[in-house]
Amino acid sequence: MLGSMLGIDHRVTFFQELSTLVGSGVSLGEALSILQTRPAGPELRLAITDAAKRVSHGQRLSDIMADHPKVFSSLNRAMVLAGEQSGRLDEVLEEVADYLEREQELRRMISRETFYPKILVAAAILIPLSARTFIAAFSEGTGAAVTAALHTLGGYLALTVGLLALWFAYSRYRGTSQGRISVDRAKLSIPLLGTVISQLAWAKICRAIAALYKSGVSSAEAIELAGPASGNHALELTLRRAAPQVRKGLPLSEALTATGHVPDLPLRMLATGEQTGDIDTSLEKVAEYFEAQSRTSIHRMALLIVPLATVIMGIVVLMMAIGAYGGYFNALME
Repeated sequence: MLGSMLGIDHRVTFFQELSTLVGSGVSLGEALSILQTRPAGPELRLAITDAAKRVSHGQRLSDIMADHPKVFSSLNRAMVLAGEQSGRLDEVLEEVADYLEREQELRRMISRETFYPKILVAAAILIPLSARTFIAAFSEGTGAAVTAALHTLGGYLALTVGLLALWFAYSRYRGTSQGRISVDRAKLSIPLLGTVISQLAWAKICRAIAALYKSGVSSAEAIELAGPASGNHALELTLRRAAPQVRKGLPLSEALTATGHVPDLPLRMLATGEQTGDIDTSLEKVAEYFEAQSRTSIHRMALLIVPLATVIMGIVVLMMAIGAYGGYFNALME
């Protein structure tokens, strides 16, 4: 996660500085040459160097970005292409930076809100596995503690092997096209967690469509390009199926309604934006709505996880105390 965030940091800075240079009258090739000296990750630096050389030979930036898919997403490339075609490249570059910055803020929010629940879940799993060693040390002496420690180590190894086997099987299945869709669809059905996943995905989708639409990309193309931004292949498939309806003239709000995955309130907000001709602003508000809802849902999950993990750890501590004092009283009786 940290590496991903640092990558976004560098890309945000790159697009912001490129926008400023191009907007101030510096040619695109010269601007890219200047940015070669700026701090950046190795892949981004390689992409900038390649772009500086090829742009000076007359190639389009969007075409060069397509040759560096690990650095520039299809969504970012589409925005830049729209900027090149409309003659407002400097403005669109700033919009790309703004989109990436908001994506980074969302990731940080997820990381921040889920940190404590993750710690509690890990403790609830690891403490019971270690409890036997401590109980044996108090009740039966060092020799028994060593034996219990070996059993505990065996338990850790068995758990690790089992988890690795499950992860391998999961990865193989998810490596297939149908597997990715099935797994991501199943995630949306998980109680509580599925709600959070859906809300975060739709926040990303709406933010992406807004950025694309603002850059000059058509609604139909925007809805297709926004799919991968969701991080959920099931929703990506849903959007791809909705795109032809938008091409036929169906309003975006009605196309999203037909998916059956979007709540009524944000759809009404979007429909209002379509009527007023302010679609990108409405989509931004819908994205903010989903982000706020996801933050609330994560808090609710934490409120459930915290007492559950506390009860589990309390039971373990009670077992340890009973084991320790049980050995002490047995020694007194003898």
